[in-house]
Amino acid sequence: MPDSPPTAVAAGHHKGQQGFTLLELFIVCLLISVSLAFSVPNIRKALVIDELAASSREIIAIIKEVRTLAAQEQQPYLLFFDLNGKKIWYEPDIGEEKSTTEPGPPSPHIELLSAVHFQDIVCGTAEKITSGEVSLWINKQGYIDQTILHLADDEDNIISLVLSPFLSTIKAYDTYISLE
Repeated sequence: MPDSPPTAVAAGHHKGQQGFTLLELFIVCLLISVSLAFSVPNIRKALVIDELAASSREIIAIIKEVRTLAAQEQQPYLLFFDLNGKKIWYEPDIGEEKSTTEPGPPSPHIELLSAVHFQDIVCGTAEKITSGEVSLWINKQGYIDQTILHLADDEDNIISLVLSPFLSTIKAYDTYISLE
């Protein structure tokens, strides 16, 4: 029998193989849409709405700012935490020259978001402070006493911020951390 010439095959296609059907593409798109519908609210909550995480990022930022400022200006600073008013601010430590007529926190300051509050602050070897005003002294090199700030939200979630005396890093933990 004479050899028959090979049949022409379209580029990229083999004999008998076909592409995806419209139904298969529709099902894949549907599955991807359902997956996204379930995951987007959780991602949004974790990245945008989580007030506890947002407040802890703000606190970390202001602490780093004050430590850097103290080192740059070679001047000690005081970092204030109003546990009842949920405010944080700082000012240069000018000793006895400071006037006591200053009402409230001066600028710059931050306020914690509505659902977030200070659970307590542990400074060095001192006891837990749960109310009132706490001040942390930052020396002119930017060093600070070992301190743990415990933040909580209305759903009883906790973030512990651990400030190291000589390191500029601030570690955040999702549990209650003590100095022991």
